[in-house]
Amino acid sequence: MPAFLPSELPIRAVARQHWVVLLRRPRRSTVIVLAILLVCGFIWPWPMSWVFLLVAGLMASLRYREWRAERVILTGKRIIHVQGILETSSSESSLRLDRISGIRFVEPVWGKLFNYANIELEAPGNHPGISRLLRMRSPGRFYLELRQIVFVEDGRPDPDEETIVEEPAEYVTAPIPAVPADRDRFGRRR
Repeated sequence: MPAFLPSELPIRAVARQHWVVLLRRPRRSTVIVLAILLVCGFIWPWPMSWVFLLVAGLMASLRYREWRAERVILTGKRIIHVQGILETSSSESSLRLDRISGIRFVEPVWGKLFNYANIELEAPGNHPGISRLLRMRSPGRFYLELRQIVFVEDGRPDPDEETIVEEPAEYVTAPIPAVPADRDRFGRRR
């Protein structure tokens, strides 16, 4: 967990990637090592088959620990993406929330089925570790909390807006307000 400044507390939301990221394509070095061990397992079945299983298990365990350690933390001042295993190596990237000019919520078909989505942040400059949050698990609440902080001034809700509900699917649209009789449809006085 990264260190937080007193002005950033309390933590507003914490999210992580969906378990489906564990099924992503392995690194090239992992495939090469496992292929060599598999070929050696066919040549010398007794000792090498156990070595193959041990190495494959260790690599799967490492991938699982990396996934469990990754977090996206939303505070009142910034969004923080923490990656890596604390015992070996870890990285942290952050972005101030006042720099965010837009948020894109992308939910593909598989994301709708398995409850994950991508959140893309638009901000001036280059933010490689934080601009795209891929395959976030249960993204609705995190996305709405982020929008609440970024687009509502001073952290106070706008009195003209409806209160935020927990999931985007529960929003009800309201009719467009009527234009006063002394103005045309573009809002100009007649």
